[in-house]
Amino acid sequence: MTVNLTGLDELRACLASILPLELKGMELLRGQPHRIGAIAPVPRSQVVEAVTEIVAYTERCGAAARSLATLAPIPVLTALVMEFGV
Repeated sequence: MTVNLTGLDELRACLASILPLELKGMELLRGQPHRIGAIAPVPRSQVVEAVTEIVAYTERCGAAARSLATLAPIPVLTALVMEFGV
């Protein structure tokens, strides 16, 4: 997928269009009562599935962060960034 961005507004719109990731663990938490000490029973298989998904997601995020940290800079010689008057 190629995205041509000409300014900050386009970048903001592109990032805002990304839907949030729905993790099973967050769904389980939303289904819990909102009283201190009250916990609704959740089947063990659902808890295992939710925790497994969160661990995998955390690992993917870490791998992505490590990849981004090691990217070499790419000189942009022909970009027009209107916010900087260029």
